[in-house]
Amino acid sequence: MNICERRTKQPEYWFVLGAVCLIAVLYYGIRAAAVLGLAAVTAVLTDFFCLFLQGRAYRTADLSNAAAAVVMALMFPATIPYSIVMLSTVFMVAVGIHAFGSRGNYLFPPAAAGYLFALISWKHEVLQFPEAGGQLALFGNQAERVPSLSQTIFTERMLRVDLLDLLMGAVASPMGTGSILLLTIGLLVMICRRNVSYWAVFGFLTGLSVLSMFGQLPASLFLSANMLLFSLIFLLGDLSALLKGSLSLLCAGTVTGMLTWYFLEHLQDI
Repeated sequence: MNICERRTKQPEYWFVLGAVCLIAVLYYGIRAAAVLGLAAVTAVLTDFFCLFLQGRAYRTADLSNAAAAVVMALMFPATIPYSIVMLSTVFMVAVGIHAFGSRGNYLFPPAAAGYLFALISWKHEVLQFPEAGGQLALFGNQAERVPSLSQTIFTERMLRVDLLDLLMGAVASPMGTGSILLLTIGLLVMICRRNVSYWAVFGFLTGLSVLSMFGQLPASLFLSANMLLFSLIFLLGDLSALLKGSLSLLCAGTVTGMLTWYFLEHLQDI
């Protein structure tokens, strides 16, 4: 069993991931549960098929791919079409994981690879969000969709949202990335339990802060954006599992922070 498989089987990882999924379902209803479940099932089936083609046996530990699929789905709006969820999950597992030799050998966090595939292929569907708190129907949703809080921040260069709504996640955002309070607690738990390296977190914040000095948006507003705390927990967690040594983690975190700054600043240009 490799280190990445051990990480996803630790109770605190599942506790934080489960709490984020629960908040998503409470805000968006059965539609959110369906998207998360479909991503997990598609990941297991794709993983099984890829292993079959390679002549390898399926192991219970490979269910960690389902966790990566759920993380990817949490970065989508609750109104994301099911077809996009399935295609993105297949890409994540087949290309993001198995093309590099299965779990533990990939170049990028699988969830990030699947999300970027969906973003490049279906930008409008990925970057438009329903208002938080609306109980969406399982099929045929006609809910009004708006740009995310992140896009509003980067367009207007200011934060226009009530502080309590921001902390609780009652803002237009991807399903699992809105609640700053929950994600902050989750990040502290993951750092204390060594699921996420504090060296990687420090590097991430350093890279983000350095590049933000060259932009028009301060680092404090970047940290209010939907994706950042979520990425610190679930995407840097993959780096913490794959890399060893404080220097390598610091460098990887710094590069990730810089790339995140660049990505968010130029999101509209994709």
